[in-house]
Amino acid sequence: MKHELAKVGFAGTNSWATDFSVGSLVSIVLTRLKGEADAATGRNVGSLVLGHPVVFAGADPNDLAASETEAFRRLEQAAREAGFTEVAFLAEPTAAVIGEPVHHGVEVAVDFGGGTFDVAVLDSRASTPRIAGTAGIAIGGEMLDGVLFETIVGPALGLDALPNWLFNDLRTASSVRLLMADPGIPAILARLGGAPADVVHALLYKGHAYDFYRAIESTKIALSNAEVADLEFSPLGLHVTIQRSAFESMIRPELDLIAQTIKRGLDEAGIGVGEVDRVLLTGGSAYIPAFRHDLGRTFGDERMEQRDAFTAVVHGLGVRAQQLWGLA
Repeated sequence: MKHELAKVGFAGTNSWATDFSVGSLVSIVLTRLKGEADAATGRNVGSLVLGHPVVFAGADPNDLAASETEAFRRLEQAAREAGFTEVAFLAEPTAAVIGEPVHHGVEVAVDFGGGTFDVAVLDSRASTPRIAGTAGIAIGGEMLDGVLFETIVGPALGLDALPNWLFNDLRTASSVRLLMADPGIPAILARLGGAPADVVHALLYKGHAYDFYRAIESTKIALSNAEVADLEFSPLGLHVTIQRSAFESMIRPELDLIAQTIKRGLDEAGIGVGEVDRVLLTGGSAYIPAFRHDLGRTFGDERMEQRDAFTAVVHGLGVRAQQLWGLA
């Protein structure tokens, strides 16, 4: 859903003759969250801090303001439909850095997640810590999965013989879901015919999509700890061996864009690399060795500090909630 929040042209979906807006779909998740919070605290929890990326994945690059406004509107609608009466927002990298128990000097939080990369700069050299700069880009782990598909997996399955638009829509789990919802795809595959069309049909309509894209993601994760990883998916007859060096070479353009994003955050803050005291890393994609190597080359390994990939941001959101509404 995070991919759809900022898409102004995507209003929602329909299931069993019922229309669901983007906000109402998100509210399903938040309603469950609120129920668990109510049960844990023994009272009606009415206040919520929602984290968000600095730049939403799916936002229109030609009108980021309209996309951002729509994303926040949908998130607030979802929260209020779930029963929350007070709703606040906080950028995820900001949450990662304000959640630290002690602040000193200049701290940079980099949040490299599944959909986006975000950076926040906290300057504590004066009496009151302040967020001096933020920046973000719609590059995350799923996009890197797509690079693996485009360069290795797809060609290994012969899918590069397909029309370009169809091949591109098979790159990630997010984009393939739109293909599965398109009633015209089976007829197109029938007209194309051949082995590649048979593979796509099996992927879309025989229940393999979830496990297939999870296998790609798992192989990418394995390359964070190994020089070589095998990607196997027997239902489609896939077996390829991937070298970490090859993968890192393939994602170099994305890593260079991430480096530029960090520079934008520092430039906005008016802070030079040499003034940074520590760099806080969070998000699952922050374990990619080439990304960490780039950071070490920029800031020095001694300034890098890993935080829990999946709880650092939410802890900071909790800290923000305490700042806004107290501990009671």
